[in-house]
Amino acid sequence: MNLNAQKVSQRPRTRSRLLLASITAAAALSGQLVATAPAAFADGPKPSVQEQHRNPDKGKDDHKKKPVQFPHGLRQFASDNTFTVPAGVTTVFVQAWGAGGGGGGGGGASRTNPGGAGGGGGAGGFTWCTLNVRPLADYGVDVGTGGAGGPGGPGGATTGTAGTAGTAGSATTVVATTTNTTLATATGGGGGGGGGGGTATTPGSGGSGGTGGNGSCTTSSVNRAGGIGTFGGAGTAVGEGGAPADGIVALPPGAGGGGDGGAGGLPPGAAGSPGQPGGDGYVVIWW
Repeated sequence: MNLNAQKVSQRPRTRSRLLLASITAAAALSGQLVATAPAAFADGPKPSVQEQHRNPDKGKDDHKKKPVQFPHGLRQFASDNTFTVPAGVTTVFVQAWGAGGGGGGGGGASRTNPGGAGGGGGAGGFTWCTLNVRPLADYGVDVGTGGAGGPGGPGGATTGTAGTAGTAGSATTVVATTTNTTLATATGGGGGGGGGGGTATTPGSGGSGGTGGNGSCTTSSVNRAGGIGTFGGAGTAVGEGGAPADGIVALPPGAGGGGDGGAGGLPPGAAGSPGQPGGDGYVVIWW
């Protein structure tokens, strides 16, 4: 019997047994790792066997697409522009302010008495509404322009000249471009009255305050009138411009408000000061 041949034949058999045992152990270990893998590596907790029997339909719709969520956004308009509705958006919220009226000019003084101060301009109106819109459609945003302040009147030896009234602010509108339909409007405030000229015996009278604008919308809305301007007094007691209504966002400084009136001229014979211009309108659209 050849012992060397026997030894050679046994060596591969021993290696085969060791390799098979290693593969078997690795497979067992892999199965254990998979079985005990943490839920964090899965899509989420799975129902137990008992739950699957009680509710066999549970989880069947998990593969279905979830509704698309569109990001919210906000745009502000301090001048004329176009608003293009984002894709998928069908409703927007609008807040719009009309422009303020200009303040009235102060009256000129006589040699002995001051002129009257101009009245303050009224603030623009305000509207807040929800609009149904078409995705990707264009909507025109026309922002109102503040009214000009009235010039002051010249002074005179005997009688000063009255100041000129301020002009009204223009309306702010949101318009559907395709149909040319106005959807939201905030009208401008009225201009303040000019102050009277001083005479030899009496001071000039103060100018009247401008009226506030109003708001309107084609859908349900919250509308507020702009603040009215105050009356001017004699000399430097100018009328103050009206304040605009508050919205959810803060207005830029001066936007929508009425301009202050100009001071009346002082003796002897000074000219009245011009009124201040009203603030431009403003629009905020969010979704």
